[in-house]
Amino acid sequence: MAIFHLSAKIISRGKGQSAIASAAYRSGDKLHDERYDETQDYTNKRFVEHSEIQLPENAPKKYQDRETLWNSVEKAERAKNSQLAREIEIALPNELTAEQRIKLVHDYVQETFVDKGMVADWSIHNPQPDEDNPEKPANPHAHIMLTLRSLRSTGSWAPKKTSHYKLDQNGQKVPVMDSKTGKQKLGKKNQRIWEREITPTNDWNNPKNVEKWRKAWADACNRYLAPEHQIDHRSYQRQGKSQIPTIHEGYVARKMEREATGSSERASFNKIVKSINNELKSLRKRIKSIIREVRNLERGRSQDERVQIQPQQDTRTTTEGTRSRQTMGRGVQRPTTDTGEQSINNRASRLTQTTKRTEATQLHQQSLGETASRIFRDFQLFTKRQREARQRQRRLSESLRHRQTTENRLKTGKQQLTKTKHSTDTTKQQLAERQVRAREAFSKASKSRILERYYTHFNQTKAQPNHARGIDYQGPIFGHSRGRSR
Repeated sequence: MAIFHLSAKIISRGKGQSAIASAAYRSGDKLHDERYDETQDYTNKRFVEHSEIQLPENAPKKYQDRETLWNSVEKAERAKNSQLAREIEIALPNELTAEQRIKLVHDYVQETFVDKGMVADWSIHNPQPDEDNPEKPANPHAHIMLTLRSLRSTGSWAPKKTSHYKLDQNGQKVPVMDSKTGKQKLGKKNQRIWEREITPTNDWNNPKNVEKWRKAWADACNRYLAPEHQIDHRSYQRQGKSQIPTIHEGYVARKMEREATGSSERASFNKIVKSINNELKSLRKRIKSIIREVRNLERGRSQDERVQIQPQQDTRTTTEGTRSRQTMGRGVQRPTTDTGEQSINNRASRLTQTTKRTEATQLHQQSLGETASRIFRDFQLFTKRQREARQRQRRLSESLRHRQTTENRLKTGKQQLTKTKHSTDTTKQQLAERQVRAREAFSKASKSRILERYYTHFNQTKAQPNHARGIDYQGPIFGHSRGRSR
Protein backbone atom coordinates (compact mmCIF):
# COMPACT_ATOMS: atom_id res chain seq x y z
CA MET A 1 0.00 0.00 0.00
CA ALA A 2 1.32 3.45 -0.93
CA ILE A 3 2.25 5.76 1.94
CA PHE A 4 3.14 9.43 1.99
CA HIS A 5 6.58 10.48 3.20
CA LEU A 6 8.54 13.63 2.35
CA SER A 7 11.20 15.15 4.60
CA ALA A 8 13.50 18.10 3.96
CA LYS A 9 16.83 18.77 5.67
CA ILE A 10 20.01 20.78 5.17
CA ILE A 11 23.47 19.31 4.49
CA SER A 12 25.75 21.63 6.47
CA ARG A 13 29.47 21.90 7.02
CA GLY A 14 28.73 22.92 10.59
CA LYS A 15 27.43 19.37 11.21
CA GLY A 16 30.66 17.86 9.88
CA GLN A 17 29.06 17.00 6.52
CA SER A 18 30.44 17.31 3.01
CA ALA A 19 28.58 17.78 -0.26
CA ILE A 20 31.01 15.44 -2.05
CA ALA A 21 30.61 12.66 0.53
CA SER A 22 26.81 13.04 0.56
CA ALA A 23 26.56 12.90 -3.23
CA ALA A 24 28.91 9.91 -3.45
CA TYR A 25 26.93 7.96 -0.84
CA ARG A 26 23.55 8.64 -2.39
CA SER A 27 24.64 7.87 -5.95
CA GLY A 28 26.92 4.95 -5.10
CA ASP A 29 29.76 6.70 -6.93
CA LYS A 30 33.47 7.44 -6.45
CA LEU A 31 34.22 11.17 -6.13
CA HIS A 32 37.36 13.12 -5.21
CA ASP A 33 36.95 15.92 -2.66
CA GLU A 34 39.29 18.77 -3.64
CA ARG A 35 38.73 20.70 -0.41
CA TYR A 36 39.98 17.91 1.85
CA ASP A 37 42.02 16.07 -0.82
CA GLU A 38 40.15 12.83 -0.10
CA THR A 39 38.42 10.26 -2.30
CA GLN A 40 34.93 9.16 -1.28
CA ASP A 41 34.28 5.69 -2.70
CA TYR A 42 30.80 4.15 -2.35
CA THR A 43 30.83 2.00 -5.47
CA ASN A 44 30.07 -1.09 -3.33
CA LYS A 45 26.79 0.36 -2.07
CA ARG A 46 23.83 -1.87 -2.94
CA PHE A 47 20.28 -1.17 -4.12
CA VAL A 48 21.07 2.05 -6.04
CA GLU A 49 18.49 1.76 -8.83
CA HIS A 50 19.01 5.01 -10.75
CA SER A 51 21.00 8.30 -10.52
CA GLU A 52 20.57 11.48 -12.53
CA ILE A 53 21.48 15.19 -12.57
CA GLN A 54 18.98 17.74 -13.90
CA LEU A 55 20.12 21.27 -14.78
CA PRO A 56 18.22 24.51 -15.37
CA GLU A 57 18.53 26.30 -18.70
CA ASN A 58 21.33 28.71 -17.68
CA ALA A 59 23.53 26.05 -16.03
CA PRO A 60 26.87 25.12 -17.64
CA LYS A 61 26.97 21.66 -19.18
CA LYS A 62 30.04 20.80 -17.10
CA TYR A 63 27.78 20.47 -14.07
CA GLN A 64 26.41 17.25 -15.54
CA ASP A 65 29.55 15.75 -13.97
CA ARG A 66 28.76 15.07 -10.31
CA GLU A 67 32.33 15.63 -9.09
CA THR A 68 32.64 18.98 -10.89
CA LEU A 69 29.22 20.15 -9.63
CA TRP A 70 29.72 19.56 -5.93
CA ASN A 71 33.38 20.62 -5.86
CA SER A 72 32.28 23.98 -7.30
CA VAL A 73 29.61 24.18 -4.57
CA GLU A 74 32.26 23.50 -1.92
CA LYS A 75 34.49 26.25 -3.38
CA ALA A 76 31.66 28.78 -3.38
CA GLU A 77 31.04 28.21 0.35
CA ARG A 78 33.91 29.62 2.42
CA ALA A 79 32.52 29.70 5.98
CA LYS A 80 33.29 26.83 8.31
CA ASN A 81 29.57 26.34 9.05
CA SER A 82 28.19 26.92 5.55
CA GLN A 83 25.00 25.29 4.35
CA LEU A 84 26.00 23.26 1.30
CA ALA A 85 22.83 21.66 -0.08
CA ARG A 86 19.24 20.72 0.67
CA GLU A 87 18.09 17.10 0.65
CA ILE A 88 14.53 15.98 -0.05
CA GLU A 89 13.79 12.37 0.87
CA ILE A 90 10.60 10.84 -0.54
CA ALA A 91 8.98 7.40 -0.34
CA LEU A 92 8.01 5.80 -3.65
CA PRO A 93 4.85 3.68 -4.09
CA ASN A 94 5.43 -0.08 -4.28
CA GLU A 95 2.66 -0.35 -6.87
CA LEU A 96 4.83 1.27 -9.58
CA THR A 97 7.42 -0.37 -11.82
CA ALA A 98 11.04 0.79 -12.03
CA GLU A 99 10.39 2.78 -15.23
CA GLN A 100 7.35 4.46 -13.69
CA ARG A 101 9.32 5.39 -10.56
CA ILE A 102 12.08 7.00 -12.64
CA LYS A 103 9.60 8.99 -14.74
CA LEU A 104 7.63 10.03 -11.64
CA VAL A 105 10.69 11.40 -9.83
CA HIS A 106 12.10 13.02 -13.00
CA ASP A 107 8.88 14.93 -13.74
CA TYR A 108 8.41 15.94 -10.10
CA VAL A 109 11.98 17.25 -9.81
CA GLN A 110 11.75 19.14 -13.09
CA GLU A 111 8.43 20.86 -12.31
CA THR A 112 9.06 21.57 -8.62
CA PHE A 113 12.77 22.42 -8.39
CA VAL A 114 14.66 22.65 -11.69
CA ASP A 115 12.16 25.02 -13.33
CA LYS A 116 12.71 27.33 -10.31
CA GLY A 117 16.48 27.49 -11.03
CA MET A 118 17.86 24.76 -8.73
CA VAL A 119 20.35 22.09 -9.77
CA ALA A 120 19.07 18.64 -8.72
CA ASP A 121 21.14 15.50 -8.19
CA TRP A 122 18.82 12.60 -7.30
CA SER A 123 19.09 8.85 -6.83
CA ILE A 124 16.56 6.07 -6.29
CA HIS A 125 17.32 3.40 -3.67
CA ASN A 126 15.28 0.20 -3.57
CA PRO A 127 16.37 -1.98 -0.60
CA GLN A 128 15.15 -5.58 -0.80
CA PRO A 129 14.63 -8.24 1.90
CA ASP A 130 17.86 -9.87 3.05
CA GLU A 131 18.83 -13.06 4.86
CA ASP A 132 18.74 -11.43 8.30
CA ASN A 133 15.20 -10.13 7.76
CA PRO A 134 13.40 -12.08 5.00
CA GLU A 135 9.99 -10.62 5.98
CA LYS A 136 11.20 -7.06 5.48
CA PRO A 137 9.18 -5.37 2.71
CA ALA A 138 10.83 -3.55 -0.17
CA ASN A 139 11.40 0.13 0.57
CA PRO A 140 11.85 2.17 -2.64
CA HIS A 141 12.71 5.80 -1.93
CA ALA A 142 14.56 8.70 -3.53
CA HIS A 143 17.19 11.18 -2.28
CA ILE A 144 17.12 14.58 -4.02
CA MET A 145 20.09 16.91 -3.42
CA LEU A 146 19.42 20.54 -4.37
CA THR A 147 21.75 23.54 -4.61
CA LEU A 148 21.06 26.56 -2.40
CA ARG A 149 22.63 29.27 -4.56
CA SER A 150 21.18 30.69 -7.75
CA LEU A 151 23.14 30.64 -11.00
CA ARG A 152 24.03 33.88 -12.79
CA SER A 153 23.67 34.27 -16.53
CA THR A 154 27.42 33.65 -16.79
CA GLY A 155 27.06 30.28 -15.07
CA SER A 156 28.76 31.33 -11.80
CA TRP A 157 27.16 30.98 -8.38
CA ALA A 158 25.32 34.05 -7.08
CA PRO A 159 25.47 35.11 -3.38
CA LYS A 160 22.77 33.80 -1.09
CA LYS A 161 21.98 37.26 0.32
CA THR A 162 22.45 40.91 -0.66
CA SER A 163 22.91 43.85 1.72
CA HIS A 164 21.84 47.47 1.16
CA TYR A 165 21.17 50.58 3.21
CA LYS A 166 17.83 50.90 4.97
CA LEU A 167 15.90 53.98 3.81
CA ASP A 168 13.22 55.97 5.60
CA GLN A 169 10.03 57.43 4.14
CA ASN A 170 11.98 60.30 2.54
CA GLY A 171 14.49 57.97 0.91
CA GLN A 172 17.27 58.90 3.36
CA LYS A 173 19.62 56.47 5.05
CA VAL A 174 18.71 55.53 8.62
CA PRO A 175 21.59 56.10 11.13
CA VAL A 176 22.49 53.69 13.91
CA MET A 177 22.04 55.65 17.15
CA ASP A 178 23.95 55.16 20.39
CA SER A 179 21.52 54.78 23.30
CA LYS A 180 24.00 56.27 25.80
CA THR A 181 25.05 59.42 23.95
CA GLY A 182 22.03 59.84 21.68
CA LYS A 183 24.32 60.41 18.70
CA GLN A 184 25.11 58.37 15.62
CA LYS A 185 27.54 55.54 16.18
CA LEU A 186 31.01 55.73 14.62
CA GLY A 187 33.18 52.93 13.32
CA LYS A 188 36.86 52.20 13.92
CA LYS A 189 37.99 54.91 11.51
CA ASN A 190 35.35 57.40 12.74
CA GLN A 191 33.07 56.68 9.81
CA ARG A 192 29.35 56.93 10.45
CA ILE A 193 27.34 53.70 10.73
CA TRP A 194 24.01 53.29 8.92
CA GLU A 195 21.35 50.61 9.29
CA ARG A 196 21.39 47.93 6.60
CA GLU A 197 18.86 45.41 5.32
CA ILE A 198 19.69 41.88 4.18
CA THR A 199 17.59 40.41 1.37
CA PRO A 200 17.86 36.80 0.13
CA THR A 201 18.48 36.44 -3.60
CA ASN A 202 15.83 33.70 -3.85
CA ASP A 203 12.89 32.39 -1.80
CA TRP A 204 14.02 28.76 -1.68
CA ASN A 205 14.55 28.86 2.10
CA ASN A 206 10.99 30.03 2.77
CA PRO A 207 9.40 27.50 5.20
CA LYS A 208 6.10 27.75 3.32
CA ASN A 209 7.73 26.01 0.34
CA VAL A 210 7.74 22.67 2.18
CA GLU A 211 3.94 22.56 2.18
CA LYS A 212 3.91 23.26 -1.56
CA TRP A 213 6.52 20.55 -2.21
CA ARG A 214 4.54 18.02 -0.15
CA LYS A 215 1.29 18.75 -1.98
CA ALA A 216 3.04 18.61 -5.37
CA TRP A 217 4.48 15.18 -4.52
CA ALA A 218 1.09 13.82 -3.42
CA ASP A 219 -0.51 15.09 -6.64
CA ALA A 220 2.30 13.60 -8.75
CA CYS A 221 1.91 10.18 -7.12
CA ASN A 222 -1.88 10.18 -7.40
CA ARG A 223 -1.60 10.47 -11.19
CA TYR A 224 -0.13 6.94 -11.18
CA LEU A 225 -2.22 5.39 -8.38
CA ALA A 226 -5.68 3.87 -8.38
CA PRO A 227 -8.46 5.72 -6.50
CA GLU A 228 -8.32 3.30 -3.56
CA HIS A 229 -4.54 3.85 -3.22
CA GLN A 230 -4.50 7.66 -3.32
CA ILE A 231 -2.22 9.41 -0.81
CA ASP A 232 -2.66 12.71 1.02
CA HIS A 233 0.05 15.04 2.30
CA ARG A 234 -2.17 16.39 5.10
CA SER A 235 -2.30 15.03 8.65
CA TYR A 236 -5.25 12.96 9.91
CA GLN A 237 -6.48 15.96 11.87
CA ARG A 238 -6.51 18.21 8.79
CA GLN A 239 -8.24 15.47 6.80
CA GLY A 240 -10.92 15.16 9.48
CA LYS A 241 -10.15 11.51 10.19
CA SER A 242 -10.60 10.06 13.68
CA GLN A 243 -7.48 7.97 13.30
CA ILE A 244 -4.49 8.09 15.62
CA PRO A 245 -1.15 8.57 13.80
CA THR A 246 1.83 6.34 14.47
CA ILE A 247 5.34 7.62 15.05
CA HIS A 248 8.45 7.04 12.94
CA GLU A 249 10.31 3.92 14.06
CA GLY A 250 13.51 3.76 12.02
CA TYR A 251 15.68 0.76 11.24
CA VAL A 252 17.33 0.78 14.70
CA ALA A 253 14.00 0.40 16.52
CA ARG A 254 12.86 -2.34 14.11
CA LYS A 255 16.10 -4.24 14.59
CA MET A 256 15.75 -4.02 18.38
CA GLU A 257 12.16 -5.27 18.15
CA ARG A 258 13.20 -8.21 15.96
CA GLU A 259 15.92 -9.25 18.37
CA ALA A 260 13.80 -8.87 21.52
CA THR A 261 10.05 -8.22 21.46
CA GLY A 262 9.09 -5.19 23.52
CA SER A 263 12.60 -3.77 23.71
CA SER A 264 11.78 -0.77 21.49
CA GLU A 265 9.52 1.93 22.92
CA ARG A 266 8.62 3.24 19.46
CA ALA A 267 7.60 -0.16 18.14
CA SER A 268 5.56 -0.89 21.30
CA PHE A 269 3.82 2.47 21.02
CA ASN A 270 2.91 1.83 17.37
CA LYS A 271 1.48 -1.60 18.25
CA ILE A 272 -0.88 0.00 20.77
CA VAL A 273 -1.87 2.68 18.25
CA LYS A 274 -2.61 0.10 15.54
CA SER A 275 -4.76 -2.04 17.87
CA ILE A 276 -6.80 1.00 18.93
CA ASN A 277 -7.20 2.13 15.30
CA ASN A 278 -8.50 -1.34 14.38
CA GLU A 279 -11.00 -1.19 17.23
CA LEU A 280 -12.15 2.27 16.16
CA LYS A 281 -12.51 1.04 12.57
CA SER A 282 -14.71 -1.88 13.62
CA LEU A 283 -16.83 0.42 15.80
CA ARG A 284 -17.33 2.82 12.91
CA LYS A 285 -18.53 -0.08 10.74
CA ARG A 286 -21.00 -1.16 13.42
CA ILE A 287 -22.29 2.40 13.80
CA LYS A 288 -22.80 2.70 10.05
CA SER A 289 -24.72 -0.59 9.96
CA ILE A 290 -26.95 0.52 12.87
CA ILE A 291 -27.65 3.85 11.19
CA ARG A 292 -28.55 1.99 8.00
CA GLU A 293 -31.01 -0.23 9.89
CA VAL A 294 -32.60 2.81 11.55
CA ARG A 295 -33.10 4.49 8.19
CA ASN A 296 -34.65 1.34 6.75
CA LEU A 297 -37.06 1.14 9.69
CA GLU A 298 -38.01 4.79 9.29
CA ARG A 299 -38.56 4.29 5.57
CA GLY A 300 -40.76 1.22 6.21
CA ARG A 301 -42.73 3.06 8.90
CA SER A 302 -43.49 5.99 6.62
CA GLN A 303 -44.72 3.63 3.89
CA ASP A 304 -46.97 1.70 6.34
CA GLU A 305 -48.40 4.95 7.68
CA ARG A 306 -49.28 6.16 4.17
CA VAL A 307 -51.06 2.87 3.41
CA GLN A 308 -52.83 2.26 6.73
CA ILE A 309 -53.73 5.66 8.11
CA GLN A 310 -56.89 6.22 5.94
CA PRO A 311 -58.51 2.74 6.47
CA GLN A 312 -57.77 2.91 10.16
CA GLN A 313 -59.56 6.26 10.42
CA ASP A 314 -62.64 4.88 8.60
CA THR A 315 -62.71 1.71 10.69
CA ARG A 316 -62.30 3.72 13.86
CA THR A 317 -65.22 6.02 12.86
CA THR A 318 -67.55 3.10 12.04
CA THR A 319 -66.62 1.20 15.16
CA GLU A 320 -67.07 4.20 17.39
CA GLY A 321 -70.47 4.93 15.78
CA THR A 322 -71.62 1.36 16.32
CA ARG A 323 -70.36 1.30 19.90
CA SER A 324 -72.02 4.61 20.63
CA ARG A 325 -75.34 3.29 19.33
CA GLN A 326 -75.00 0.03 21.27
CA THR A 327 -74.06 1.77 24.50
CA MET A 328 -76.66 4.48 24.26
CA GLY A 329 -78.19 4.97 27.68
CA ARG A 330 -75.86 2.48 29.39
CA GLY A 331 -73.08 4.96 30.28
CA VAL A 332 -69.72 5.64 28.65
CA GLN A 333 -67.41 2.69 27.81
CA ARG A 334 -63.54 2.86 27.26
CA PRO A 335 -62.60 2.39 23.55
CA THR A 336 -60.06 -0.32 22.62
CA THR A 337 -57.07 0.01 20.21
CA ASP A 338 -57.15 -1.69 16.86
CA THR A 339 -54.55 -3.83 15.05
CA GLY A 340 -53.12 -0.91 13.00
CA GLU A 341 -52.31 1.13 16.10
CA GLN A 342 -50.62 -1.86 17.72
CA SER A 343 -48.32 -2.34 14.70
CA ILE A 344 -47.41 1.36 14.71
CA ASN A 345 -46.64 1.28 18.42
CA ASN A 346 -44.50 -1.82 17.97
CA ARG A 347 -42.47 -0.14 15.22
CA ALA A 348 -42.09 2.99 17.35
CA SER A 349 -40.84 0.92 20.28
CA ARG A 350 -38.34 -0.88 18.02
CA LEU A 351 -37.17 2.48 16.65
CA THR A 352 -36.75 3.78 20.19
CA GLN A 353 -34.72 0.72 21.17
CA THR A 354 -32.56 1.09 18.07
CA THR A 355 -31.98 4.77 18.85
CA LYS A 356 -30.99 3.85 22.38
CA ARG A 357 -28.54 1.28 21.04
CA THR A 358 -27.08 3.90 18.68
CA GLU A 359 -26.68 6.35 21.52
CA ALA A 360 -25.07 3.67 23.66
CA THR A 361 -22.67 2.84 20.81
CA GLN A 362 -21.78 6.51 20.41
CA LEU A 363 -21.18 6.79 24.14
CA HIS A 364 -19.06 3.64 23.95
CA GLN A 365 -17.06 5.20 21.11
CA GLN A 366 -16.57 8.36 23.15
CA SER A 367 -15.48 6.32 26.14
CA LEU A 368 -13.13 4.35 23.87
CA GLY A 369 -11.59 7.59 22.61
CA GLU A 370 -11.15 8.78 26.19
CA THR A 371 -9.68 5.39 27.08
CA ALA A 372 -7.29 5.60 24.14
CA SER A 373 -6.20 9.07 25.20
CA ARG A 374 -5.69 7.84 28.74
CA ILE A 375 -3.70 4.85 27.46
CA PHE A 376 -1.48 7.16 25.43
CA ARG A 377 -0.95 9.45 28.41
CA ASP A 378 -0.17 6.48 30.65
CA PHE A 379 2.16 5.00 28.04
CA GLN A 380 3.96 8.31 27.56
CA LEU A 381 4.22 8.72 31.33
CA PHE A 382 5.49 5.14 31.62
CA THR A 383 8.14 5.67 28.93
CA LYS A 384 9.11 8.97 30.55
CA ARG A 385 9.50 7.25 33.93
CA GLN A 386 11.52 4.48 32.30
CA ARG A 387 13.75 7.04 30.60
CA GLU A 388 14.24 8.92 33.85
CA ALA A 389 14.98 5.66 35.67
CA ARG A 390 17.60 4.76 33.05
CA GLN A 391 19.11 8.22 33.34
CA ARG A 392 19.20 7.94 37.13
CA GLN A 393 20.76 4.48 36.84
CA ARG A 394 23.33 5.84 34.40
CA ARG A 395 24.15 8.76 36.67
CA LEU A 396 24.36 6.43 39.67
CA SER A 397 26.68 4.08 37.76
CA GLU A 398 28.85 7.01 36.71
CA SER A 399 28.97 8.35 40.26
CA LEU A 400 29.84 4.89 41.61
CA ARG A 401 32.50 4.52 38.95
CA HIS A 402 33.86 7.96 39.80
CA ARG A 403 33.79 7.12 43.51
CA GLN A 404 35.60 3.84 42.91
CA THR A 405 38.21 5.62 40.80
CA THR A 406 38.64 8.30 43.46
CA GLU A 407 38.99 5.66 46.19
CA ASN A 408 41.58 3.82 44.14
CA ARG A 409 43.51 7.04 43.63
CA LEU A 410 43.31 7.87 47.32
CA LYS A 411 44.43 4.37 48.21
CA THR A 412 47.36 4.60 45.80
CA GLY A 413 48.28 8.04 47.14
CA LYS A 414 48.04 6.77 50.70
CA GLN A 415 50.32 3.86 49.90
CA GLN A 416 52.83 6.19 48.26
CA LEU A 417 52.61 8.54 51.25
CA THR A 418 53.20 5.61 53.60
CA LYS A 419 56.24 4.53 51.61
CA THR A 420 57.58 8.09 51.56
CA LYS A 421 57.04 8.41 55.30
CA HIS A 422 58.73 5.08 55.91
CA SER A 423 61.76 6.09 53.84
CA THR A 424 61.86 9.48 55.60
CA ASP A 425 61.75 7.80 59.02
CA THR A 426 64.53 5.44 57.95
CA THR A 427 66.65 8.37 56.75
CA LYS A 428 66.01 10.27 59.97
CA GLN A 429 66.97 7.24 62.00
CA GLN A 430 70.16 6.81 60.01
CA LEU A 431 71.03 10.50 60.46
CA ALA A 432 70.35 10.25 64.19
CA GLU A 433 72.58 7.20 64.46
CA ARG A 434 75.36 8.99 62.55
CA GLN A 435 75.03 12.01 64.84
CA VAL A 436 75.26 9.80 67.89
CA ARG A 437 78.35 8.08 66.54
CA ALA A 438 79.91 11.44 65.65
CA ARG A 439 79.27 12.79 69.18
CA GLU A 440 80.72 9.70 70.75
CA ALA A 441 83.80 9.90 68.54
CA PHE A 442 84.14 13.64 69.27
CA SER A 443 83.85 13.13 73.02
CA LYS A 444 86.40 10.33 73.02
CA ALA A 445 88.97 12.08 70.81
CA SER A 446 91.47 14.59 72.29
CA LYS A 447 91.32 18.33 71.51
CA SER A 448 94.60 18.40 69.63
CA ARG A 449 93.44 15.57 67.38
CA ILE A 450 90.30 17.48 66.48
CA LEU A 451 92.20 20.66 65.63
CA GLU A 452 94.70 18.69 63.58
CA ARG A 453 91.90 17.08 61.59
CA TYR A 454 90.22 20.41 60.95
CA TYR A 455 93.32 22.26 59.79
CA THR A 456 94.31 19.39 57.56
CA HIS A 457 90.96 19.54 55.81
CA PHE A 458 91.11 23.37 55.71
CA ASN A 459 94.53 23.42 54.04
CA GLN A 460 93.36 20.87 51.44
CA THR A 461 90.30 22.93 50.41
CA LYS A 462 91.80 26.42 50.77
CA ALA A 463 92.75 26.72 47.11
CA GLN A 464 89.21 25.71 45.92
CA PRO A 465 86.37 28.22 45.50
CA ASN A 466 83.65 28.23 48.05
CA HIS A 467 80.99 26.66 45.84
CA ALA A 468 83.32 23.74 45.03
CA ARG A 469 83.94 23.14 48.71
CA GLY A 470 80.24 23.11 49.46
CA ILE A 471 80.46 25.96 52.02
CA ASP A 472 79.58 29.63 51.90
CA TYR A 473 81.79 30.99 54.66
CA GLN A 474 85.36 30.89 56.07
CA GLY A 475 86.66 31.19 59.57
CA PRO A 476 88.03 29.25 62.52
CA ILE A 477 85.92 26.48 63.88
CA PHE A 478 85.72 28.04 67.31
CA GLY A 479 85.53 31.70 66.12
CA HIS A 480 82.56 34.05 66.16
CA SER A 481 82.75 35.17 62.50
CA ARG A 482 80.02 33.39 60.46
CA GLY A 483 79.68 35.88 57.55
CA ARG A 484 80.45 35.30 53.87
CA SER A 485 84.08 35.54 52.75
CA ARG A 486 85.20 38.82 51.18
